[in-house]
Order: sequence, then C-alpha cells, then structure tokens
Amino acid sequence: MSLLIKPYSHNSAKYIYLSMLLFMFLSYKPGYTQDVHYSQFNSAAIYQNPANTGLYDGDYRIAANFRNQYKVLTVGYNSFTLAGDTKLKLKNDIIGLGAYIQNDKAGDSRYGGNKLSLSLAYIKKVSQDSAHFISIGFQPGIANRGINPNYLTFDNQYDGDGFNGSIATGETFSRTNFVFADFSTGVSWLMFKNKRNTATAGFSYQHFNKPHKSFYNEDPIVVSAKFNAHLTLIKPIATFVDIIPELQYSHQNKYNAFNVGSWVKYWLGSTGLSDYAVYGGLFYRMGDAAIVAAAMDYENFRVGLSYDITLSSLKSVNHLRGGAEVSIIYIFKKHPAFIIKSKNCPVWM
Repeated sequence: MSLLIKPYSHNSAKYIYLSMLLFMFLSYKPGYTQDVHYSQFNSAAIYQNPANTGLYDGDYRIAANFRNQYKVLTVGYNSFTLAGDTKLKLKNDIIGLGAYIQNDKAGDSRYGGNKLSLSLAYIKKVSQDSAHFISIGFQPGIANRGINPNYLTFDNQYDGDGFNGSIATGETFSRTNFVFADFSTGVSWLMFKNKRNTATAGFSYQHFNKPHKSFYNEDPIVVSAKFNAHLTLIKPIATFVDIIPELQYSHQNKYNAFNVGSWVKYWLGSTGLSDYAVYGGLFYRMGDAAIVAAAMDYENFRVGLSYDITLSSLKSVNHLRGGAEVSIIYIFKKHPAFIIKSKNCPVWM
C-alpha cells in the first residue's frame, strides 16, 4: 500500500487554530438548537447542508447516523438518519442528487416523527485550473409529527389514593399527528488539493418556509428557521498523521449551539481506491457537553463512535451520562482520485 506524504507546515497549523478561535469569539452564545443534532455532525453531511450533496471523493455515498440521548432520565431521545447521494458529471461541473429519511422519538409521549427530504446541488469549478469549488443546494421535504397520549398520565387520573388508568384524562387534542412541508437551502465551498490537504466551509438556511406544527388548530406553532455554519480543515502534521479541526455553529429562534474540536488521524495505508486509518477525537459543545470520539477507515467504510459527557447543570441529575452515537459511511469509488500535474483539479470533479 502506498501513501501520499506532504511536509508539515507550522504556518498551516497556526492558520487552523487562529481560524477556530476567531470563529468562536464572533459566534458563540450559550444554548441549544431545537432540531435533531448529531455530535458527529460532518458524518450527516446532507442533513447538515443541502450543498454537501455530491461534494465528496467518490461516486456513491450512503451514510447512517444513530443517536441515543438522556436514556438515564426517561425513555430517552432516539434519532436515526439514513442518507444517500451521488453525482452526475457534466462537462465541467457536477449535479449532486440525494435524499435522506429521518426518524426521531423523544420522551414519555413518544413525541417525534419521520421526515423525507430530497436533495439537489449544483457544483461549479471556480476556474478551470483551480482546486476550488462552490456548491449551491436545495432540499424540499415532507415531515410528520405525532404523540401517543396512551403513554401519558394526567392529574385527573389520580383518585386520591393513586393513579387510576380507567379514569378519563380530561384532555382533548385536535389531532395527535400532522404533516407539513419543509424546505432548506445552502451553499458550500471546497478546496481539494488531495485527500490530506482539503478545506470545506458552508452555510445552510433550514426551514425557511417556517411551517406550522401544533396539536391544536387554534394555536399554531411555527417551526423556526435555522441558520447553520460549518468548517472543516485537513492538514498533515507528520508523515502518517493528520489533524482535522471541525466546528459547527447553529442558531434557531433564541437557541444557539457551538461545537468545536478536532480529530487526529493516523494513516495505516492507502491503495488509491481504499483507505486504512484510525482516528481519535475530542470536541466540546459549549455550555452542554464534552464529546469523546473514535473512528476507523477500512476500505470504503468509515465507522465512528462518540459519547457525550454532560457538563451542564443537568449533570447532577444524569451523573454526566449524555448520549451515545454511531455513524457509518460507505463510499463507492469507480476510479482512484489523483491529481493531474498540470492542474490542481481532482479527476473525480
């Protein structure tokens, strides 16, 4: 197995850390987003940003993410996303096509639902001899939300001595399930010199149609639009070691979330079509949790594991136990990616 090695640059490392610190001070406010969130946010690429559709080294990509959170407190929060995308190569540009399905359930009422989103992106070379690309994406979707009142108990059902399930709850719902349309858009920038020298940054604007969701017809609730920004850099720091700092900032209504951290990747080898590597990662979701993570590249698969350690005031209740998460990505490549000497453009573009 052969591996492309690039010399380490101290200036590159300084640029990475300065960029992360600048973004932190400009963006941070404590809080949390309302949508499903993944600690391994870059492993859910087209959920993160529609413009990420088709923006990868390969021909077909399938990704699955599962998260179980706060199980120690109640029945837990379970989130699952399955996504797939591919690309149609034009003369100079690319059309990315994809879709994802999502299932989410939370709390005693099993509140949650399902979502199906299609994803379309147009990927444009900045210039013919450039390693820089711009992608614009659009994501139409349809979702449902519901609860199961049979799992809930109400004060009317206490008869003075204890709970009596045969007593009527006294609660009425206009509906326990509803469907709504959901639309998102985004833009991403990619700089790709080779697999050990890349940078990606993007912005997405999700739920921009601000759909209504409520179990009472007379009291509609608006799904707030969400702004999402993300940045990833890959740089070699030693012969077989890369550093991969990542950050993501999300703002939805009055809630904010800022995740920052880094992977350290150790290369075991590469055959062109297949990579072999192991990762260790440490991240921090400000005001909420520390995240420890590990991952492995084996041929066309990448498997990631992470665990959230609660650091907020909730830690006194859940005893630091936050959430476990698993990600699996499979990328099929017809041809190995390489760099043409007269150009910076990778052939997969």
